[in-house]
Amino acid sequence: MDTELLRYFVAAAEHLNFSEAAKQLYLTPPTLCRHIAQLEQQLDVQLFIRTTRNVKLTAAGVTFRDEARDIMVRTEAAINKTRQTAGEVTGVLHIGFMSPFEKRELPSLIKKFRQNYPKSIIRFDSFGRRSLNEALFIGKLDVAFTMLSDYEHLADLSWKPSNYASAPGVILPKDHRLAGETSVKLSDLADECFVTLPRSEYTMEFDGMQRMCKASGFTQKVVAQAHSLDTLLLMVETGIGITIYPDLSDIYQNLSVKFVPLEDNLAIESDNVVAWKTTNSNPLIPLFLDVLCQENVLTK
Repeated sequence: MDTELLRYFVAAAEHLNFSEAAKQLYLTPPTLCRHIAQLEQQLDVQLFIRTTRNVKLTAAGVTFRDEARDIMVRTEAAINKTRQTAGEVTGVLHIGFMSPFEKRELPSLIKKFRQNYPKSIIRFDSFGRRSLNEALFIGKLDVAFTMLSDYEHLADLSWKPSNYASAPGVILPKDHRLAGETSVKLSDLADECFVTLPRSEYTMEFDGMQRMCKASGFTQKVVAQAHSLDTLLLMVETGIGITIYPDLSDIYQNLSVKFVPLEDNLAIESDNVVAWKTTNSNPLIPLFLDVLCQENVLTK
């Protein structure tokens, strides 16, 4: 049996929507339907119940979905081991992340990975959190540096904890009245104007900060939202507002801004993870995870 047919079936079984599955596979829906029909003919079993309203797996389809996933994983593992033995690991690995990860950890990780696997091709893109999640969900990314709270309830995703979290504080213009303090309380910022990253991309962070400000006795006054980290810091530097963010002074040394730690426990857990789809059979994923472990990016 052609393993490509298994890949088409698993995609359709995950989406339960032939149009969405076909989009992920870069096929037309009629083409995907023909492949599924071919598979059902080979097995002499009906895998899907298709109506005008929805698509469901039959009992046989559920069993075959689980078995097909296992076959794909074991097949790719065998290919991967064989290529490693021959020193011929090839392929494309697409990595997604949120800024400022590309300014600190990512360059050295990519260099290390390509030293080990020089015939691999690495592609990477920066996203806001929502867009990053969507890109991983629909298969545009192989690996995402993101946060566990977005994935912990999804059975078809795997993740490992990572070590790149840092505590948030307040970033101010250097001539701000609080810039000389060694630390500040959140309540000290009650009369300040804030600039943030867009709520549409960072809903959890935005709403969480609003709640914490209210718990400190004031309503956060957000005067502007920036669509990139560079723009956010420029807004702070020019006095438009202050922002709550981890310390960036090591990578933005040319800006006239100051990071001041917050005394408050902001109840922001260190839930950073590296995530990938369990059903993604790209052989470069486990190799990349091995490099992350070697470089102590992943927790043991």
